[in-house]
Amino acid sequence: MVLSCALFLFCAILPAAQAAAISAGSDIQAAIDSASSGDTILVSAGEYGSFRVDRPVTIQGEGSPSLSAGLQKPAIVVLANGVIISGFHIRGVGKDTTAKFNYYMQNPAAAAGASLNDPNSAVVVEGDGFCLSNSTIYGAQVGVFAQDVKGIVLDNVTLNGCDTGASILQSREITVKGCRITGCKKYGLDVERSSDVLAEDNTVINNSNGGMLLRQSKSGVIQDNVFSENTFGLSLWNSSGNEVRYNHADHNYYGILITDSSNYNNITGNVAQDNSRSEIVSGFGIGISLQENSSFNVLLGNSAGGNFNGLEISRGCHHNAVYKSNASHNKHGIRLNENRNNLIIGNNFNHNDINAYENVSLNIWNTTFGNYYSDYQGSDGNGDGIGDDPYPLPGPESTSMDNRPLIRPYAEGDLDIAALRMETTKYGVFSPAVGVTPTTTMQNGVAVISRRVSSSPPKWDSSDSFDASAPPFQKENSFLHGD
Repeated sequence: MVLSCALFLFCAILPAAQAAAISAGSDIQAAIDSASSGDTILVSAGEYGSFRVDRPVTIQGEGSPSLSAGLQKPAIVVLANGVIISGFHIRGVGKDTTAKFNYYMQNPAAAAGASLNDPNSAVVVEGDGFCLSNSTIYGAQVGVFAQDVKGIVLDNVTLNGCDTGASILQSREITVKGCRITGCKKYGLDVERSSDVLAEDNTVINNSNGGMLLRQSKSGVIQDNVFSENTFGLSLWNSSGNEVRYNHADHNYYGILITDSSNYNNITGNVAQDNSRSEIVSGFGIGISLQENSSFNVLLGNSAGGNFNGLEISRGCHHNAVYKSNASHNKHGIRLNENRNNLIIGNNFNHNDINAYENVSLNIWNTTFGNYYSDYQGSDGNGDGIGDDPYPLPGPESTSMDNRPLIRPYAEGDLDIAALRMETTKYGVFSPAVGVTPTTTMQNGVAVISRRVSSSPPKWDSSDSFDASAPPFQKENSFLHGD
């Protein structure tokens, strides 16, 4: 729907009588130079040279015509607004610092008009309202590069074997839909300092570092994607107001990773299954992770199984809500490390080696109800579905309790995101831990602000010494909510 609407709007700018269909022949650039705004240029199968588009036209490949980028020479440069390109097979040029240096030394005129930091890009987009569809790009340092653009659509595009599949910077209204992104060395999709991103129905597989990264970006919707065999499947860094929903992440080092990202990121209905990359750290893999001061987010209705940590919240995170999620057959169902004031209620922790674990933290594990733990051995004397004995959270220095553990798996909850945020604010009243808030010292008359240094991947005390089979309710009650 997004793509069809975009095509309609761009093509409807001019009266239909002015638009024409033009055969490119053997020279696409010559056809562009002779075209009028709104024309369609038809390109038949074959090998063609690179071209620049300086007017709003549609360029339609028939039979998958081929283009080749060169060193510091993209196959396609889009300069105009409202350009539509479809049906091409594009060969890129990989990163080669020595060759790039030699190129500019031998071509001083080119160096005078270019940024020496520009990557070897197959497609460079400088115009608004651009659409690339039904095309393949492979082997480029960057497959598609766009900066300061409003409106870009990648639809049914394959990005294969690039350093970075697509790099989109300081832009808005970005749609990446139905794409296959695979074999990239750095990132499959890298979106930075951008807004209004829709990434939907993409397959992101076997990218050496990150499958999809949103950095310092907001108001995105990342949904119905598959992330598999990446180091990081999906990563949000310093981003806010994003919806991450109904994605499937498997066999990654981290399935979904939220780092230093706060304020209204909603992580909903995702499945994180069998995330493990033993060639990095044997047996280690995380399903869904909040890290490094990520706060005021909601995890709702997610499922995690077969991971080292199914769900985790690590280092300085506060006022997040985890609700109605299922974590089963993980090393740890959920693990919290050095956090306070996160709300964990209405979840099912079923047949994990350790169902729930808290390390140097102080969080809230129940309001008027708590969570279901398959190893809970308490009784329910009055038959209200809530255990009579608390469930203590194992871990170093842990004093937290689930004082209302559920006897049966939780299934009928109806709290929405707004209600969860209110509950988190209501119950999250523990004072910040030492070291979470910045400290200020005077050094030689200068104020120096410091805080804990982040570490990645996280380093934890071992939980292997805890006996997960021991009756957990024998620990003394400490904190009680909901009475």
